[in-house]
Amino acid sequence: MKPKMTRPSMIARLLLSISLSVVLAGGADADVYKWVDKDGKVQYSDSPPLSGDAKKMKRKTKEAANAVPASSGAAAKPATSIADQELEFRKRKMGQEEAEKKKLAEKELAEKNKGYCSNLRGELQSNKDGRRIVKYSEKGERQFLDDAERAKSRTELEQAIARDCK
Repeated sequence: MKPKMTRPSMIARLLLSISLSVVLAGGADADVYKWVDKDGKVQYSDSPPLSGDAKKMKRKTKEAANAVPASSGAAAKPATSIADQELEFRKRKMGQEEAEKKKLAEKELAEKNKGYCSNLRGELQSNKDGRRIVKYSEKGERQFLDDAERAKSRTELEQAIARDCK
C-alpha cells in the first residue's frame, strides 16, 4: 500500500518542479549554431563545432516577430489603447447580437408565414373539394356561400397564395 503524501512533501515537490522549470528555461536563451558536416547533413547545436565553420542563427524575439518591416511599404499601425480595444470589442459584440436577433426574427416570421400559407392552402383545398363553405355575418349568423361567392373566394385564395407563399 502506497503511503499518503503529506502537505509539506507536496509543497516540496511543487517547489522542486518550479525550480527545475526555471533552471531549464534559462537554457532556452542559449545561442544556436548551424553547419554542414562532412557527410553533407545539416547540423544544429548550442555549441559550435570544432572546425569553427558554423553560422550563428539569429533568434527572433516576440517584438521582432510582431514588428512590421520598414521596407514593406505599409504604414505602421499605431498601438491602440486598452480602452480602444475594449470599445472595438463591444462594438463587434453588439453587431453580432443584433445579427443574431435579426436572424431569430426572420426565423419566427418564416414560421408564421409557413402556418399562414398552410391555412390558405387548406381553405383552397376545402373550396375545391366542394364542401359547403360558411361565412359569418356581422351579427354572427352563419351564411353558406353560393357558387359565385365560392368562385370569388377560390380566386382570392389562389391570388393570396401566389402573392404570399413562395
